[in-house]
Amino acid sequence: MAAEPEVRIECTAEPPHRFSIAEKSRTRNGILVTLRRLDAAYPPRRFFVTNREMKMGYDDVYKACFVCVDRGTKETAIALPKAELEAGLPPA
Repeated sequence: MAAEPEVRIECTAEPPHRFSIAEKSRTRNGILVTLRRLDAAYPPRRFFVTNREMKMGYDDVYKACFVCVDRGTKETAIALPKAELEAGLPPA
């Protein structure tokens, strides 16, 4: 059985910071997602995506890039694909 391809997520900074989804789980009010940085050693970070955000009409959910925020630079966005967030999780 082939390994599932790793989904690469990037922030909008130049040069972008690259992440992948390390873990995810559904809660009563949304999805708890853990992102792992791919391009440098950095502690994993958890994001909470609400059910309301998942129901919005966009293909992606946007969150602030935690690396940019931690560095105090201009806040940039990470686009989390909804399809990847819901893949493998039980229905809401």
